[in-house]
Amino acid sequence: MLFSGSHISRLALFLSFTTFLTPLSPATLEVSPAQALQTSLALTSQQRDQLHDLAARVLHHADKAGCKKSACTILVPNFTGSSGSTSVLGVQLADAFSKELDSQQNAIKIIDRSRLQSFLEEERIPTVLFNSEKAFCWMGKQLRATTVLRGTTEDRGGPLRVQVSLFSCVKDKVGPVEEFAFADSDSKQDLSPIEPFPTTLDSSKSSSIPLVLRAGDGGVTAPACLYCPPPDYTDPAREARFNGTVLLQLTVSEHGRTSEARVFRGLPFGLNEAAKRAVHDWQFKPASKDGEPVACMVMMEATFRLK
Repeated sequence: MLFSGSHISRLALFLSFTTFLTPLSPATLEVSPAQALQTSLALTSQQRDQLHDLAARVLHHADKAGCKKSACTILVPNFTGSSGSTSVLGVQLADAFSKELDSQQNAIKIIDRSRLQSFLEEERIPTVLFNSEKAFCWMGKQLRATTVLRGTTEDRGGPLRVQVSLFSCVKDKVGPVEEFAFADSDSKQDLSPIEPFPTTLDSSKSSSIPLVLRAGDGGVTAPACLYCPPPDYTDPAREARFNGTVLLQLTVSEHGRTSEARVFRGLPFGLNEAAKRAVHDWQFKPASKDGEPVACMVMMEATFRLK
């Protein structure tokens, strides 16, 4: 089936996978804004004491979450608000709490949060998709954690309420919920939702192929899919009954084959890699300009939907 080159090319693949090929345009790239997170949280003496006590309580009850000394590795993801999104303060609180946990003992390993940040920048998974223990544990296992600490923030109009709890990624165990009141109204300006990765891809690495054009620009038609079989669902995604959409920046060569695929907005459970593996086997009627086939860059949505 071929598509009109003057409109957004659309391909619907039913079963468990659906894709759309659309021109790469500013409107297509609208995602949650990212902010630079370069500064540490400035804590008062009272707040440092609160954080110290909170970490001590978490570690004291760690065995209830299956976290045994010398056999436990904890990942501290970004703290989230009631909507499931993170914030500047949520990231900074997680940084500070992770350091506090690490300072209080040496028998339990605390994963360096810079590794988590690198992982999130690579996978580009929206924070709200880590809304279940299965999703958190999948992320933890990617970073070789046995236990994950979930932290939440809640603004009730007074002091910010912060809650944390440990849960095991290898055993069916959850630790008690510990909390404290973070009394600092000035910090609430940093509660706006953000994503911990840039809103755009690095343009210097957008394609290793010289002179790649963009569908819809300067009379360039979008490529049309000729053979685009659905990808395999991953076992973790199937177990979690997870549905969602991967958005990729795809470069289709003048020969109609996928030469590069980069994740723009990702999914957990290994679905990013599943989508990229699938598109590299696809075959297209290539884009054209002035009647000649050309390499072209487009955005592609890959939707995974279990029936």
